[in-house]
Amino acid sequence: MTERVQEILCELKARLTELYGERLEKLILFGSQARGDAEPDSDIDVLVVLKGDVDVGRELWRVSEITSEISLANRTQVTSVVMPVNHYGAGQSPFLMNVASEGVAV
Repeated sequence: MTERVQEILCELKARLTELYGERLEKLILFGSQARGDAEPDSDIDVLVVLKGDVDVGRELWRVSEITSEISLANRTQVTSVVMPVNHYGAGQSPFLMNVASEGVAV
């Protein structure tokens, strides 16, 4: 992961912590940036895991406002998936198995 991506992720984590506080269980980088095979124009994929009751649509909207601002400011694309911690803990879907094998905690 490049220094630029690390800086973007630090900003994202700070903004999400400000928004969610203790509800932010995990922030995980996945995809090409996590695997180390990203191209210069590759996006930054993150999984946001939240504690408590999660209205995924509502929280995705809130997270997307932040990722959009960061994307515009950095001329890159930050994409997010939002998930409640109980779904993340189940870990049975191909997506979650992929995140478990290649993901990097932020």
